[in-house]
Amino acid sequence: MAIGLSLDQGMQPDHVSPENIPPQLLVEVFSELRPEIFAQRLTALNSLLRMALLGGMEMSFPVLAQLMLDITDGITSSDRQLVLLGHPSDPHLPHLQIPRHWPQEPPPQEENLLHQWAMAAGQPMLAVPGVDPRLDRFLSRLGMSNGVVIPLFSGHGPAGSLQLYRLHPPAFEPADAHLLWIVSLLAETQIAHSQALHHLLRFAFNDYLTGLKTRRFFEQALEQEIKRALRNRTSCALLLLDLDDFKQINDSYGHHIGDETLRQLARILTRDMREIDTVARFGGDEFAVILPDTDHEGARFVATRLREAVRQTPIQAAGTPGMERPLHLDLSLGIALAPENATAPAALLRSADMALYQAKRNGKHRYYFSQERRLIS
Repeated sequence: MAIGLSLDQGMQPDHVSPENIPPQLLVEVFSELRPEIFAQRLTALNSLLRMALLGGMEMSFPVLAQLMLDITDGITSSDRQLVLLGHPSDPHLPHLQIPRHWPQEPPPQEENLLHQWAMAAGQPMLAVPGVDPRLDRFLSRLGMSNGVVIPLFSGHGPAGSLQLYRLHPPAFEPADAHLLWIVSLLAETQIAHSQALHHLLRFAFNDYLTGLKTRRFFEQALEQEIKRALRNRTSCALLLLDLDDFKQINDSYGHHIGDETLRQLARILTRDMREIDTVARFGGDEFAVILPDTDHEGARFVATRLREAVRQTPIQAAGTPGMERPLHLDLSLGIALAPENATAPAALLRSADMALYQAKRNGKHRYYFSQERRLIS
């Protein structure tokens, strides 16, 4: 359950610039640290050496984030830790949040004031009360006494933030910010690598036209979800969806309108889906949806919602000759459940495909359950 953070006026993180960040919170840092810092913090030096050695390994960002949090334990004490990846001005960057020791889910990235400030300032900050009312409200909502935030970088600029919090005084010291800054510098190359990997996987597993998952990704996800359903003794639903009479759209208005229709349909299909659901373009105008932890009634609910959402959402293509009015689409669906209908991916696909065929043959704009004799119209 997420912490209830309602953003007050004056605490909105939008349009953050270095000019409206309290300068007394900023810590001036350098890539070389004064010897006296290490003389007092030998454990921190050992942790930084560990980061330098392990940081050369190829790793995903979640693994790297956990490594950074492990390293911070040897640098300074804290009660709550958080690593955020993502920049509000770059939608192509992956947005990830890795918390540690939070009894509840920390606030989302767009509501994290210190993340916004760190990304704008590009340097560490000591978050102490009594300096700025926006920060006071943010710390109060978190239930924290103070914090320290360090920006994270990739090759092209700010990419995230490392945040540590304490429930009670004392406050973090500038030496803490200096040492954590070195952690950020050591992690920069690995963050750039993890982002490059993310973009590569995005290209490989996302359909170029609709932005949905590809059939290749779908097949891997289906196998994993069936195994999970069998292991946990739950139910997983598979929906195959096909636009009714889509060929007429291409024939009447051209393939560019057909492509735009598929793009708008993809937005409809993903509008109210859960994060654990998978929506993929299966091929042409056929789509597939995997619904983990979903039984017969849950699948019926989603199928009904999707069918009605598609019918009630007009497809806009302004300026197209002969298409003065928006298009209204109909959708047919076939539904199969694992393990009820099958426990192998290929068999479950065949079951859903046969159900889709029955829906098409019996009048379209309807859904049909595999091995169910009664048609749902």
